[in-house]
Amino acid sequence: MHALLNCIIKEVAIPDGTLSYRWPDCLEGLPEHLYGMPLLIEWSTTLTLLVMVDRRSSIGNHYYLSDIYARAGVVSQWQVPGMASLVNALLEHCEWLDGSPNGELVDQILQSQEVMTSIVAHASEQPSLDPLKDYRSSEQGLWFGHPNHPTPKARQWPAHLLQDKPPYAPEFSATAALHQFSFPLEGLNAQANRMNALEVLPYVADQRKSENSQRVVLGMHPVQAALFKQDARVAEMIKEGVIGDLGKTGWQAAPTASMRTWYVDGQPWFIKGSLNVRITNCVRKNAWYEQESTLIIDRIMHRLLQRKDNALEALYVAQEPATIHWQPVNGDEEQKRWFREQTGVILRENFCQRYASQNCLLSATLFARDARLAPMILPFIDGAMTSAQQETLPTEHRVRHWFQAYLRTLVAPVMGLFFRHGVVMEPHLQNCVLIHAQGEPQKMLLRDFEGVKLTSDKGVDWLAGEALDPRVEASMIYSREQGWSRIAYCLLVNHIAEAILALSWQRPALADLLWEDTLEELLRVRKTLDVAAPELDALLKGGSLPCKTNFKLRLMAKPDRQAEYVLLPSPWQLNRVMGREVAYG
Repeated sequence: MHALLNCIIKEVAIPDGTLSYRWPDCLEGLPEHLYGMPLLIEWSTTLTLLVMVDRRSSIGNHYYLSDIYARAGVVSQWQVPGMASLVNALLEHCEWLDGSPNGELVDQILQSQEVMTSIVAHASEQPSLDPLKDYRSSEQGLWFGHPNHPTPKARQWPAHLLQDKPPYAPEFSATAALHQFSFPLEGLNAQANRMNALEVLPYVADQRKSENSQRVVLGMHPVQAALFKQDARVAEMIKEGVIGDLGKTGWQAAPTASMRTWYVDGQPWFIKGSLNVRITNCVRKNAWYEQESTLIIDRIMHRLLQRKDNALEALYVAQEPATIHWQPVNGDEEQKRWFREQTGVILRENFCQRYASQNCLLSATLFARDARLAPMILPFIDGAMTSAQQETLPTEHRVRHWFQAYLRTLVAPVMGLFFRHGVVMEPHLQNCVLIHAQGEPQKMLLRDFEGVKLTSDKGVDWLAGEALDPRVEASMIYSREQGWSRIAYCLLVNHIAEAILALSWQRPALADLLWEDTLEELLRVRKTLDVAAPELDALLKGGSLPCKTNFKLRLMAKPDRQAEYVLLPSPWQLNRVMGREVAYG
């Protein structure tokens, strides 16, 4: 419910001016005592929502202190709706919606809630779990998922593969044997940068399982393997012996938060395979053009980092230098593409081989909450294992000092890549890994080359000398406006705003100081960029922040690439205009 509230507040209520911090005229049905500050959302002419929060926030970031109350019509009283009732009411009263809503959205939200319920129950049963202990723990300790998404834990597994605690769900501290298939050497395609293509094979699957030297082994996510075998063409090839079904004979691997990237302890590469399942927004297959673009971006990043740009001093980039797939030699183009996207694997550098696992943490989990909804970052800053062991909050001075160090690892690389080089990374919480030394931020690792874009005004220069399929090139290029919207949303609304919310738990006034620290870091970075940066200049003067519309995207059943943005007020402008009233119950 909190994630859904975050969405409708940011995407609809703030942009449409239907949010206010005041008590409703009618109080009938509300408890006599409610603590905190009332937040009222006039969703439509006949539906109003009320929830108590701990602060005013120009960009809609709060802690919620009460149930959600809904009132439909002028004569009804306030009631606490269940999840299904709330979602149905919201969809029925979408007066601003142009078109028919996605009929599957309610089911997706309820399925997400069901999965989350199982995850939280598991986490509550094992209070000794410490998601900030090391890298793998952080990948598998993201109990609540994307905080600004209506379906943060939606996984549309095939019904026959659903289990209470499936071994391929990271939140259950899972490891699973990868499912392996053997294929004829003919039809195998391996592409690599800075390594021999044949060096790729030993790291994508256990080649000792191949029947002979003329066959190779590729691994798959167990769910992907089940879906793969359902296809009539695959079933026929297995029957004829063209494809060998080796079963779950692969390495024991740990699924990461992305679900389709696997961590194999001691291996130099992560294995990123296809997964034709909708997870939050997208079906997570390795599209053929993304496999191509990943290699191109890997080459570009390798060249770029050799320039030793001071703006990128705190940046570490996880290489993705190889892809491999199999496709039938005699198939038509559609068939070859289908097999490529089913079997395709990307190798990503295991940075824990360079920086010890205990010094690498997924940023999404760093600023997430434990099973009791307390942020995990505060005890981490203080050196405590869990929030249960922490008797007092770290001092404001300590929090600000740590956050300033964190900002120095994050802001300069993202801005430097965009303004100086035309490279659009996606620095949202799940794409960033903090590299720290005993809790102190040192570097920021950015990953996921398939999502990197190049701006049409500057970034395209990096493509000189590349022979590109037009579809691949089109998938890689953003207008400058698109690029700015993406990094500004990911950096400020998705990432920094959530960090500030976590760090200001029980101290709402601290958020203002942390936003001022962010402003100071942006000003510092602006002075060092040494190039024109009109978008950043506008932001520093109090310009709006772009916010991706995840709720509206799912509401209209659009693909993620068609995501739009709304504008949120500057988090600094409000501070200058008025002092904030804050409360915590």
